Amino acid sequence: MKFHIQSFLVTSLALALISVGQAQTVNPMPTVNDNWRFAGTISGWVPASWVTTSVGKYSATSDTSMNQNLNNTGSVGMFTLEAHKGNWGLMGDLVYWQFSGSGGATYYTRRPGDGSLYGGYNAQQTQTMLTMAGTYTVLSTPSVYLDGLLGARYISSTTTLTSNFIVDSAGGRTATATNYPSYTNQTTDPVIGFKGRARIMDSSWFIPYYADAGKGPGSNNGTWQALIGVGDAFSWGDITLAYRAMGFHLKATNGNTNYTNAGPQLSATINF
Repeated sequence: MKFHIQSFLVTSLALALISVGQAQTVNPMPTVNDNWRFAGTISGWVPASWVTTSVGKYSATSDTSMNQNLNNTGSVGMFTLEAHKGNWGLMGDLVYWQFSGSGGATYYTRRPGDGSLYGGYNAQQTQTMLTMAGTYTVLSTPSVYLDGLLGARYISSTTTLTSNFIVDSAGGRTATATNYPSYTNQTTDPVIGFKGRARIMDSSWFIPYYADAGKGPGSNNGTWQALIGVGDAFSWGDITLAYRAMGFHLKATNGNTNYTNAGPQLSATINF
């Protein structure tokens, strides 16, 4: 799936370059009227990740770079759908990805030939973040468009670990042990925020922006998201390059986990 992300990025850039030569400047601002208007967006987001897990008074933090996340990505899907009629609208945004990794080492009991102990693992983490919201246009001018939004975000994080232990004795006897622990943490939090775009001069270029925040039941659940970038509009839709960040806090009976994902995102939107 890493190849699919790279192919999408290349294709989006090619579409942008092909469309640059269009003769007429396209107005990037949405037209608010009583007709239905729809938009579908596919994105390629390559974030770095920061994870902090706390159990009691102890905590551990791990950082993963954008390059590591890209190299370890398995299945991925990032889509946004919007529908508007007049000032009212609906939106849905899905971010789904799988990360995987593996490792292992062999330890000799005394010297090579006397026996050995091998320990290895395969780990996979799946994250699903689905945001659903109703929107209302609070500002629509030739230079600024702004929607307020109110909805909810569902977050699920599943970690699966396969561990293998193999003991080889000097007499040729072998003992193996395999374990398959899996753990899922999920929450649904209400969110409130805004989104829109600002036109750059009288051109087809614009600045997209988005922000939301929410807090679920209890004192430790919460989520937020922010995006800002630059885009160019065409007759069929637009291409945007943005910096996107998302954070969420998951509470469990045995501890709490803070996730933050942030990095560049390239998106292609088709209006219909």
